[in-house]
Amino acid sequence: MVNGNNVIQLTELTDEALVEICRAAQVIACECPAYIARLLRQVRVFKEYTTTCADQFPADAATHQWLSSQASVVETILFQTMIELMQKEGLIDASLCVSLDKLSTRAREIVLQQVGAM
Repeated sequence: MVNGNNVIQLTELTDEALVEICRAAQVIACECPAYIARLLRQVRVFKEYTTTCADQFPADAATHQWLSSQASVVETILFQTMIELMQKEGLIDASLCVSLDKLSTRAREIVLQQVGAM
């Protein structure tokens, strides 16, 4: 959840938080945080889709439940990857909070370095 200080608590990475991370990381030459956030969102959409399929096609419900379960595993891996990446990049603190302002500032600094302005 994004709070008034432009900080996201990452104990549960909501879709809103994913969008904000993408926005803040958008200008980074390496778009890995935003890319992982987009993948995580796509996995969540797929997981919802498999639930709908299970309801619409009862004969294939077991297959769709399995797909949903597998998507949950991928979601967990991507979430942990996002946390670890942000820790490695110094963008997250010990209480799993990421500062969108810090992420944006880092992004601008990288771009300025690339164009020789710093």
